[in-house]
Amino acid sequence: MSSFSRSVLRSVDLLAVRFEFFNLALVEEGPDAGRLVREQAGEEAFVVVHFPPQHTAEQPDPQAQGAGSAVLARGFVSGPSRLAFRVPPGTDRLPFTLEALLDWSSLEASLVPAAEPPADPAQVPPLRSPEATETAIELPYRLLLSPNAGGGWAHSVGPVTHGGLTELWHTRLGVRRAGTDGTAPPDPDRDPGDRDPSGRDPSGRDPGGRDLAGRGPADDGRVDEERTAGREVRAVYSLDRDLPPPAVPTAPTPQQRDDIVRLSADFSLLRAEERYLPEPVGVDRLMLSSRGGWLRARGDWDRPASLGPGLSEWRHVATQGRDHFVQVTEKGFLFPFGHRAVHITITERVVEEGGGTRVAPLRTSEFVVVREPVKSYASGEFPHGGREMPFLRGVRVVTPSALTKPAPIADGGGSFWIMRTDAETAPVLFHVVGTDVTGRETDFSVALVFVPEGIPPQALPKVAEAYEKADSDPQDPGRSRRRASVAGADVAFAPPADPAAPGDTTLITQALAFGASAAAGAPADGGPPFRPVLGEAEVRLPAVEQIVGGSHPARIALADAFLNAGPEAAANRAQLFAELLPGALPPGAPPAPGVLDVAVPAERGAALARPDLAVRGLSRTLGPVGGDLSQLAEGVFDPQKFFPGSAKVLGAVRLSDLVSAEFAPDQFPRMISRATPTSVVTTLDWEPDTGADRPAIRPLRPRPGGISLSLHARTERPLDGSPPRSTVTTDLRNFTFDFLGVLEVHFNALSFRSENDGKPDVSAELASEGVVFKPPLSFLNTLRRFIPADGFSDPPALEVGPTGATVGYSLALPPVEAGVFALKNVKLGASLHLPFTDGRASLRFNFSERHDEFLLSVQGIGGGGFFTMALGLDGIETIEAALEFGASVSLNLGVASGSVSVMAGVYFRHRVLDRTPVPVLEKTELTGYLRINGEVEVLGLVSVSIELFMGLTYETGPERIEGVATLTVKIDLTLFSKSVELTVRRTFARGGDDPAFGDVVAEEDWAAYADAFAGPV
Repeated sequence: MSSFSRSVLRSVDLLAVRFEFFNLALVEEGPDAGRLVREQAGEEAFVVVHFPPQHTAEQPDPQAQGAGSAVLARGFVSGPSRLAFRVPPGTDRLPFTLEALLDWSSLEASLVPAAEPPADPAQVPPLRSPEATETAIELPYRLLLSPNAGGGWAHSVGPVTHGGLTELWHTRLGVRRAGTDGTAPPDPDRDPGDRDPSGRDPSGRDPGGRDLAGRGPADDGRVDEERTAGREVRAVYSLDRDLPPPAVPTAPTPQQRDDIVRLSADFSLLRAEERYLPEPVGVDRLMLSSRGGWLRARGDWDRPASLGPGLSEWRHVATQGRDHFVQVTEKGFLFPFGHRAVHITITERVVEEGGGTRVAPLRTSEFVVVREPVKSYASGEFPHGGREMPFLRGVRVVTPSALTKPAPIADGGGSFWIMRTDAETAPVLFHVVGTDVTGRETDFSVALVFVPEGIPPQALPKVAEAYEKADSDPQDPGRSRRRASVAGADVAFAPPADPAAPGDTTLITQALAFGASAAAGAPADGGPPFRPVLGEAEVRLPAVEQIVGGSHPARIALADAFLNAGPEAAANRAQLFAELLPGALPPGAPPAPGVLDVAVPAERGAALARPDLAVRGLSRTLGPVGGDLSQLAEGVFDPQKFFPGSAKVLGAVRLSDLVSAEFAPDQFPRMISRATPTSVVTTLDWEPDTGADRPAIRPLRPRPGGISLSLHARTERPLDGSPPRSTVTTDLRNFTFDFLGVLEVHFNALSFRSENDGKPDVSAELASEGVVFKPPLSFLNTLRRFIPADGFSDPPALEVGPTGATVGYSLALPPVEAGVFALKNVKLGASLHLPFTDGRASLRFNFSERHDEFLLSVQGIGGGGFFTMALGLDGIETIEAALEFGASVSLNLGVASGSVSVMAGVYFRHRVLDRTPVPVLEKTELTGYLRINGEVEVLGLVSVSIELFMGLTYETGPERIEGVATLTVKIDLTLFSKSVELTVRRTFARGGDDPAFGDVVAEEDWAAYADAFAGPV
């Protein structure tokens, strides 16, 4: 198709355009001289008006460093723009005058197919670059706009002068009038009766349709400039598809320009699942001139999911080719709570002055604005029915918006951390209020992530991973981003067992850390594809702290049994709702095991039974629990896993062996803390079933009726600051101590009671059998009838120390006849030691003492002795006894006197030397001896004494027999004294000589001994 062009330059109003004609020829002679005539009849003819570049894109400065601090920005000039018109088929001639060429009212707009919705949705117009005979307005840079067929252009044919000043020639986009008489159809956007006293409507036109310059409808080319309906354009093409990317950022960005094209002119989306109809861009002002264009436009789209994340709103204000204000908006959600929000990027020109220089750079600011302050949730939206979200009743974001410098998440589909602009590593902390399942509100501040709408499914796990690692990665400077401190707020983590008295699932919470999981099914309302879940929490357990004392923070997560089955389902018989996690939630805190060891102190009830718990989980009805949580959820109670090895009765019998494996609420020590209007009351109640007699509970044996154990503690802490009040009662009933088959002590009850942490009241009630000696000490049962049954219940001696309580008595017995033996001056003593902390119970009996022997007579021969025995529940500690008897004869003749005595005895001692791994652990010694003394004295001048001692000793550890005989002769004259001693010793050792030094001293003991004498190097 042939073409030719002519350029026009009018200096008075700077009209500068180039007219290009297609299939039109200029006739210079004949009747049609000075006219444009269609060359090829039946073929289309076009008039194309070319304009100089209409826009200059500039490099925006993202952050001002102070007034006048802008650097010289790089700019890019757009290409030329053109308006194309088609000559109607019935018109074959056009006047070739400037006035006629500037009158486009009789011409038809020539547009790209994408400028109009297709009549048939199956015939989708392609997105392509406009041809030479099609309208293409490059405003802004690299974005080609096109009006629709109903658009028209209004301008003055000649120069317009006001008060000696001439307007810059320009043409304005309006709406073509539908009538042919120059009158406009009724405008639905205008109230016909809304006129001022002068008769002008809000647009300034008088009743005749003339504007303030006196121009009427016939002067503006049959175009209505005031009507807003229909004044719109579509972005039909982005030149970024054909050109390399700009060297510096521009506003909008290349990706955003492509989004504007797709959203406003891509009719292929009609055939997508969303059946999306591209919406045009509304235009308040679009003017073209030789000095640049004016643009005031706004596009707002409901972005289809098939396009993925990106721009959803565009606002652009440009004056004479220079940008004043550019806003692009991206819809999205706040991760992890899912509130609707938008990411707004604003680029605006700011006039700054400093240092005598005035500049007007483009500044860029980014905001995140919350569009949905309150987010409520439905349980069906969650994979676990909403149990994974304590704040199921709703989360309210109080912070309405935040200025941010985004920190993109790698492979996150456009997601980014909402960071502060004044500190690159510090996130914006949003004020959030959550409402838990009991209706209680909790305030906290937390960092959030912006997730764009339409995020690809594969990108969401990357976002969740980045959010979770913000706390756990020590190399991440923002590792505390997701930690939300709640400063000791009460948070209910599960529905309470009793809605009328909530509190069993409410914990004092120091911090919360949330995450997110994929939503259950596709969100019906176009909501976020994720739902918030509680990742972990740092809590305090009031019941444990009140019973044990002190602060015991724990790191918990919601229990799997609770999430999968709920609190009351058959698959969660223990009604678990939380489990302890290893490590510590606060950044920098040392790691801790995944259990909380709870050792109940003696003053709070652990003197008789130490129900030390390795707490691993929390139950709605049982409180803190240990053991295998999966077994507990199934209704299996295994005491071996519930109680640690340190949990013992009287320091000897493990609770895991004593307590039966029946699954019942009473089997678990139940620690509950509840708040009253005046105080906080914490109780510890435990009355387990101890099961039947079995070897595992030795040295304890049940008496008829079975062993019963009960522990009840109550602590009340008044809210007015007054001292707390506490009561502790522990009872162990119907049991027998069996000390290694040597001694049995039968108890009806052993009780411990303390009030307000005062001195405990410990009592023991012996059964009718009392104390029974077993072989080889059964001969002492004769003395058993002298031991009172209530000897321990009201003792004359009670000593309570930091490690335990000792109760005992000492009692003088009357003479005892036992066969050929006759005992006098016998004093019976006994004491029972109950350990409070680590240790073992011990019982000590004595018949007289080494320093206060009983008197013994055997068929007229006199003597004395003592017997002492100390027993622990895990073995004999010491047995020591001695018997000595003999006779003595004296004679005095006056001149000489003398005496002879003969004594014989047996001494026995068995003792535990050491429990460390040394070869010699215990030692037994048995000695029989004979001692003969004789003395003669003559006239008081000479005395002679003779002593003969013979002893035979048997020892173990190592085993040996040693015999010793010693003869001592002493002569004492008046001026002379002499003593002579002769000793004979014979040793018979089993397996050789005495043990070597290394046999009785361990290597580590010798090293410690040597280090004690080592000097400085």
